[in-house]
Amino acid sequence: MASTCYRGIRSTRTFSLCPSALFASRRNGVFFCTMQAPQTKTNKPQHNNPRTRTNEKIIEKYEAVIGIETHVQLATITKAFCSCPYLYGSHPNSNICPICMGLPGALPVMNSKVIEFAVKLGLALNSNLSLNSKFDRKQYFYPDLPKGYQISQFDIPIALGGFIDVDLPLEFGGGHRKFGITRVHMEEDAGKLLHSGNGAQVDLNRAGVPLLEIVSEPDMRTGIEAAEYAAEIQRLVRYLGVEIKNVNSFSAIHKAIDFEISRQALFHSQSQGDQIVQETRLWEEGSQRTITMRKKEGLADYRYFPEPDLPEVVITTDYIDSIRSTLPELPEMKRRRYEEMGLSMQDVLFLANDINVSMFFDEALEKGADVKMAANWIMGDVAAYLKNEKLSINEIKLTPQELAELISSIKGGIISGKIGKEQIADPTEIEKMIEKVLEENPKQVEQYRGGKTKLQGNEGIKRQGEPSALEQDPLREIKCQKLITLKVIPVVTLYSFAFTLDCMSLEGPNGFPDVPHNSYLSLVVNLINMRERKPQSSIFGFSAYSVDDMDGVTGTAPRKIMVVADPGRESVGALEWVLSHAVLEHDELILLHVEHSASWLSLLLKRPHPSPTLTTSTSAAAVAVSARHLEFLDAMKNVCEVAQPKVKVRIERMETGGKEKSSMVMLQCEILSIDLLVIGQRRSLSTAILGYRRSGGMPPREIDTAEYLIEKSKCTCVGVQKKGQKGGYVLNTKTHKNFWLLA
Repeated sequence: MASTCYRGIRSTRTFSLCPSALFASRRNGVFFCTMQAPQTKTNKPQHNNPRTRTNEKIIEKYEAVIGIETHVQLATITKAFCSCPYLYGSHPNSNICPICMGLPGALPVMNSKVIEFAVKLGLALNSNLSLNSKFDRKQYFYPDLPKGYQISQFDIPIALGGFIDVDLPLEFGGGHRKFGITRVHMEEDAGKLLHSGNGAQVDLNRAGVPLLEIVSEPDMRTGIEAAEYAAEIQRLVRYLGVEIKNVNSFSAIHKAIDFEISRQALFHSQSQGDQIVQETRLWEEGSQRTITMRKKEGLADYRYFPEPDLPEVVITTDYIDSIRSTLPELPEMKRRRYEEMGLSMQDVLFLANDINVSMFFDEALEKGADVKMAANWIMGDVAAYLKNEKLSINEIKLTPQELAELISSIKGGIISGKIGKEQIADPTEIEKMIEKVLEENPKQVEQYRGGKTKLQGNEGIKRQGEPSALEQDPLREIKCQKLITLKVIPVVTLYSFAFTLDCMSLEGPNGFPDVPHNSYLSLVVNLINMRERKPQSSIFGFSAYSVDDMDGVTGTAPRKIMVVADPGRESVGALEWVLSHAVLEHDELILLHVEHSASWLSLLLKRPHPSPTLTTSTSAAAVAVSARHLEFLDAMKNVCEVAQPKVKVRIERMETGGKEKSSMVMLQCEILSIDLLVIGQRRSLSTAILGYRRSGGMPPREIDTAEYLIEKSKCTCVGVQKKGQKGGYVLNTKTHKNFWLLA
């Protein structure tokens, strides 16, 4: 483990070993341990831990008495007694002033935020707060202490007494422990020494950084109890927002204390207890042992006396109550609440360990998610993704609302749990499925070639295995020579777990048919029979076939309906909804495609003649790609004309010209006097969880076109999200959010 744990989590005067029968009357030694990076040349354990079967029997005769002193570095903007910032990793001695350097005549000024954090932590630890406390000078000589003393608190600290509750992990037997707190006091940090081959240098950037020192009662008996106590302190200060920078593993504490128990027990068994002296010992990760670092001073060596340059710290009960009202739900309270929900202790410990995870879980429950299913998703797939990508839960795009919607879909039987976790996006896998279906159904292929195109739902065209995952993801562009050799293009659309073969025999180069764009592949063939449907019941203010105004204004005059047409599954879902639920006879349907002026596609379309630097194959590929992207609009138009022959359909193309796509769409709506604007939306777990949620200092994310148009468009705008063949649609408007229209 690296450098220091809590910048010095160590056993204090209370770490001792004695025979159990003499526990109340005898103290045999004191141990101070600082966790530091190994000094050995190898990281392989050297088996220096004296724990053997013989030693285990010796250890059983003794009881370890362990107390922990913890230094918590506070998350203040400036230092404790001056206005210098502390920026970790700054150039040495770049954040210092005369106060940090201890120059004569420089007087400290107290940072009130340090007092606020101290009171907050004291309340969380159930301590008794001192209404009047003071600072003292702790005097010792060390190169990184320029003043020759450290400003600390001695006889009247800010908080006295208290306790902390800890739940031990199940792998260590579980159980509940309560450890006492001796005191909490404020102090400043020292600088640090930078050692090199040419000597040592002093960096005072850290000098004066505020610390809270938490001293526990000697209530711990094993290394795992000590490690869990330290982890709970870390968890507590992170919940409070008091401390943000800390270690991520406490295994070294566990191992170091277990080693020291064995070492001291061996000395006692050999009547060499006098060799256990008050010292600071270093934990070597490589050799898995503790070694002497330096002798530890006694209390008298520090020569404490009151700090004359700082006044007493006076706080009132009203001030304490105001801070108490800001305390969040603490880890212990959260664990008990999760237990009352019926969660197992394993689930409880995982969810309450990280405040961000617990907040995510609580928000998902507020959105209606099932308790156990939400816990399983967060602990399973979400946690695995976070671990693999080395992210925190705040950095993913998945939101509690989306998780709740997914769980509701699974629980309601709309999709299965497996569909929620998986989707097939590998073209080679889809290629194999298509090839297998064609080979197993030669008769249907010949019938299709002969003109019998209504093979949808044919019981003879079934996929063996698990097609559900593919059902949720539209096909990618499949450039498979085995399929291209056919004179018809098999288009696979999974409906009721059946394949539908659609013919789009477009002759391409060398006599082979082109592979159409995936948007065209995804258009449902049964839209052809859509005109035979009867109008359905009204949907939040507009007819299932007549969408005029979301406030309920209806009319029979021909309308202009515009669909934002892009080469993607979202536009396909939007168009499908328009054709099946919105458009009426004699309406005008406009397919609008907006291209980015600087995009590679636009450049290709503007340059029909390939550049001389391009190879023949590259030029041919570029032309083929551009042709396919032009064809998807015509394909959409053809489907519209077949599905709704009495509806006038036309295509509009425009370029952004360096502007936002949303503003160009709104402009076109005004020019054409559009009555209804429809745009596809995409909000699924598989896509939401891939990527980062931009926060903090990260640049703002790109404007979401659909959301912007829904809120800003002067005409009625409907965002459509297709939820699978049986899942229906989720519709969003300015006044109606997440309206689920079943298929």
